[in-house]
Amino acid sequence: MSVIEKARPGRGGETPGRERARRRRRWPVLGLAAAFAVAALAAFWWVQREPPAPEPAPAEQALAEPPLGAAQPALPEVEPAPEPELAAEPIVEPAPDASLPKRGESDGLARDLARQVSSHPLFLATLKEAGLIDRFVVIVDNLAEGFVPRRELAYLKPRGRFLVLGSEPEQRIDPASYPRYAPLAEAVASLDAREAVAAYRRVAPLCEESYRALGYPEGGFERRLRAALALLASTPILDEDPAVVAETKRYEFADPALESLSDSQKQLLRMGPANAKRVQAKLREIQAALAAR
Repeated sequence: MSVIEKARPGRGGETPGRERARRRRRWPVLGLAAAFAVAALAAFWWVQREPPAPEPAPAEQALAEPPLGAAQPALPEVEPAPEPELAAEPIVEPAPDASLPKRGESDGLARDLARQVSSHPLFLATLKEAGLIDRFVVIVDNLAEGFVPRRELAYLKPRGRFLVLGSEPEQRIDPASYPRYAPLAEAVASLDAREAVAAYRRVAPLCEESYRALGYPEGGFERRLRAALALLASTPILDEDPAVVAETKRYEFADPALESLSDSQKQLLRMGPANAKRVQAKLREIQAALAAR
């Protein structure tokens, strides 16, 4: 399995300290008790970065990701969905909890809580590594900005190649590529939204502490979390197979409005409409549970 590089274009104004903090946090997978967001979001990120073989047949071309540092154009034609009112509600910052373990010693608690969220094997596999709280926070931070934390979730990359059919200008994503994302969509759909939010509330002070360790001021992680959920829940899902155009070592969406979406939104589209809608339905359940407190 090839290592998938993280796509993090255009982070204007980031402080050197924050960037160093991010570079120190390059873990292979997330698995937090509040993993409802990450596991729910995780299904979007596993598309191979392998370039297509020399002059492949049209039905066997691999879809690679944009190069690192590639700038994303502004969204000119897609009318953004109205931001859910849930994200605009007042957010109560978590108070210190003396009963919580120290952040560096919290993996046991995080695993116990996460097991109440889902028993799906793919979800449980995300709980094996150490540093669960920190991984959760870093990935949520990436997603809120529209980036794809591929390195952190590389081992969950689906098998097989991402295929396209036909030739330009009628070249489209081959729907035969979509079933390989089905296990990820099933894992997301298995999450209990209420248990997920309850688990997050239990460890919210540790998440806030980890967020500050990235260089952010006190207060704000839950806003970051809601922003990540809202961004992906608002992705326009197509019922048809999108047209793509070949670029150097990669494919792009032929529709400029789709190509101008964030990296994380485009990964969601590449899962196929059935999988993407299933994921979005669970994201909205989690948004509602988060707002209900």
